[in-house]
Amino acid sequence: MGQLKYRRYCNPMWEKLKYFLRYYTIKEGRSPINGMYKVVMWLNRPRLIIGNMVQSGGGVRKIWNKAIHTLKEKNIKVNRALIIGLGCGDAAFEIRNHYRRAKITGVEIDPHVVEMARCYFNLATVKNLNISIADGAGYVAKLARGKRIAKFDLIIVDAYLGSSMPRSFRSKTFFKQLTKILTHDGVVIYNHLFYDRYKSEAEKFIKEMETAFGKVTLVRAEQNLLIFGWY
Repeated sequence: MGQLKYRRYCNPMWEKLKYFLRYYTIKEGRSPINGMYKVVMWLNRPRLIIGNMVQSGGGVRKIWNKAIHTLKEKNIKVNRALIIGLGCGDAAFEIRNHYRRAKITGVEIDPHVVEMARCYFNLATVKNLNISIADGAGYVAKLARGKRIAKFDLIIVDAYLGSSMPRSFRSKTFFKQLTKILTHDGVVIYNHLFYDRYKSEAEKFIKEMETAFGKVTLVRAEQNLLIFGWY
């Protein structure tokens, strides 16, 4: 029995599996915008955690994979995309994978998040991505006021501070500004938490979106709800 046990724990494959399953922190710090954050490795992949919320990696990539697959199934063409709340680039990676020629603008308010994205999540490998460190609501308002309005086929809004989306991204004024910078056949996708108290918040938010967009459709993804606003 002792010999069998020794062989089990000294097996190279077992050692590789233990390494793969390890959970450990590789970077942590404090941001004046998001507070405490850390980058952890789990299942040999990085994840960004702000507060107690996983903001990038793992299930987050699956959410945006489902969103973009939904667009592909509807034969939606995307030449220009805007991401409000770029984070570590999960949505940008999925757009690049399925719309290789699309020009992407990513807006992120927290420079610490952008730094983590570049250092640990390979964000620099996303081609045709222009990053702007700015408040997303202010960025959209400025675009909407422009004389020559740059329009987008796809606008993603994933602007959370921890587990909360600021009210500025949920207002009728912001909805109106989004429609101004959206192409005629364009779509806005909101990523909304959808469990416990967030379910009732999402239901209220959907009703608000229905007043601004011609059609609203819903897709469940992981513990979130993707809300599509069609112009």
